[in-house]
Amino acid sequence: MGTVIGRVTLSVRHPRYVGERLMLTLPWNRDTFAGVQKHDPAIVVYDTLGAGVGDHIAISEGREAACPFPSPVPVDAYCAALVDEHFYKK
Repeated sequence: MGTVIGRVTLSVRHPRYVGERLMLTLPWNRDTFAGVQKHDPAIVVYDTLGAGVGDHIAISEGREAACPFPSPVPVDAYCAALVDEHFYKK
């Protein structure tokens, strides 16, 4: 999970990026799930779902982030879902 804090704008980009948005996102850690405003360092997330600043998203990272695409795409983090609400039980 993560919280979108901004949008990344590129002057030059890889030709495989078509119709996407790159979002600057703060990944959650265990403290964040418990309600404490602590996050891991920000990452750039490939978004095709239309996430906006302040939205909570589910993030897929690593090799799994490139799996939704029919051909190889240089993606390390992918917005897998927009999250309306979540529940955390200690």
